[in-house]
Amino acid sequence: MMIRITLFFLLLTPFFKTENAEAKMFVRKEYTIDTERTFRYNDRWAYIAKSESESLKELIKVLATSKTGKKVLALAAKKAKSYGLELEDVIHPGSGSLTDTTLIRRFSPGNAHEIVYESRSKVYINRGLSVKNAILDMAHELVHFSLREPFNPYKNDFGLKDFVVSTVEGKGGEVEAYLVECQVNLELFPHNDSNCSQVVSEATGEVSKKLGIEKFYQMGRYYSIFLNSLKKHNLSGQDFSYMGREKADFISSAYGLPYPLAAVHEYESIMQRVCLNDEKRLAIIKDNLTRSPAQVAKEQYQSLIHGHEQKCGAFLAQNQF
Repeated sequence: MMIRITLFFLLLTPFFKTENAEAKMFVRKEYTIDTERTFRYNDRWAYIAKSESESLKELIKVLATSKTGKKVLALAAKKAKSYGLELEDVIHPGSGSLTDTTLIRRFSPGNAHEIVYESRSKVYINRGLSVKNAILDMAHELVHFSLREPFNPYKNDFGLKDFVVSTVEGKGGEVEAYLVECQVNLELFPHNDSNCSQVVSEATGEVSKKLGIEKFYQMGRYYSIFLNSLKKHNLSGQDFSYMGREKADFISSAYGLPYPLAAVHEYESIMQRVCLNDEKRLAIIKDNLTRSPAQVAKEQYQSLIHGHEQKCGAFLAQNQF
């Protein structure tokens, strides 16, 4: 699964308030596990209760019976609490399983450097999955939701290498999410066939992050395509020491590509949206130049134009401002 990033920009008003100011208090809940259920693990999860929201609660109850799942749920509940929400408020049915992070940028046209950023995430579980696969997807996505390090694509140091590393092997990234998924699979469905055996150490019998990283960087027939995509960003295969030519067994469902190459596509998509938003911001600032001290405003504007050209030249055709 890939993490989807949605970007917005809004005008900053002097009376800006975060949603947390009006947020309801978080109430911790203990999940009671039913001793008898009327559904089977191969049933479609969306129909195991009277509504999809109730069905999601059933998935949470089952996930909580796993030692690893219980820990992941606790981390996710803590993250939801930071939003002023309950755990159930951030998990939703969807057409695919993913973690959707929305980054909102608010700024003042009169002060080009007065910017406020706000980030929120939601988890979606594919409503077409069986109970078993939905539970595994939930464990996976809640790792992204709880542990993925936040990043800001509007910053000048937001580069492809760090983004790929963060996406694949970083905290809360694809490898860690998959290892947790495998551990939950082992605890709840020990006879379920999966690729998890590839990330289990023969020496310890436990899931291994090192093995996971090595496997996730295997590019197979996409090896040369990945190298060519790196060249466009002044990178090479040497920037990713684990990259290999072996068969790619771990494929992003969002892009149908090995995760490192999928991360390149995601980075380029993010940067195109960032640069488009920057163009809109610069156009608004230009329209407001006459309302500020002329020399200061022009110097700020020219500095922003220069930074935009350096950052966005490879992603969007340059417009005239």
